Amino acid sequence: MAACVSVLVLAGLVAVIAGAVAADRSTASRLAAEDGAGTSESDAPPAASPAAATGAEEPAGASPAEPSEPPAEPTAGPGPGRVSDTGTATSLAVLRGWRVAPTQDVVEVPPGRFEGATILRRGAGTVVLVGLADPERVPPRADPARPDPAQEQALAAEARRLADAYADLLAPGAETGALTDNDTTIADLPTRTSVRRVEGGALDGALVRVSALAAPGRTVTVLAVARPAPDIDAEGDAADEVVRSLRLDEPAPAP
Repeated sequence: MAACVSVLVLAGLVAVIAGAVAADRSTASRLAAEDGAGTSESDAPPAASPAAATGAEEPAGASPAEPSEPPAEPTAGPGPGRVSDTGTATSLAVLRGWRVAPTQDVVEVPPGRFEGATILRRGAGTVVLVGLADPERVPPRADPARPDPAQEQALAAEARRLADAYADLLAPGAETGALTDNDTTIADLPTRTSVRRVEGGALDGALVRVSALAAPGRTVTVLAVARPAPDIDAEGDAADEVVRSLRLDEPAPAP
């Protein structure tokens, strides 16, 4: 009889402990649910971005949901735009591969000849400079649209003289080949252009080009030089393109 009573008491204790454990689990579940309901989105840990998953750095300011677009491929064509030359009241296109430079060491220029000139440079050996012609050599005319045979002859003579002179400055004593002497207009102005190539010596193949243009009230001269390089013809073509981009700015300088 005593043994039966002991078994009943033990069974009751087990039931009480089991009920207490169940109640603790229920309370814990309820508290966890209440705690979860009170958590804001800002408290939640950030979701891993695709970049983080791959180990790559995410660009600043980019949203994982809206990845930034890849950079556009560079395209051929005009670069920064145009650069104005105040001394001649003209502007040149700064084409791709060219830069505006404060100085140049491609060709020697006598003091005062291109004082304050705009200088465009491509690589290490190609430059374009803009200046004014000596008015005593090429008297300016007010209206370039009116034919003036004497002045156009002076334009041609000045273009040839300068091309020969700068080829000689570039390579003193070297032979010079006359490539072209033409009257193709630039900026719709009467123009004479002479191109020379150095033949022989350390600067064999160097190109010198001079264009003389009759602008209203002044004569503009443009010097382009390309020193020898594996792609000398391409350098010469690039310089030619810059020279042909010349346009008149306003106002024109006083005669």
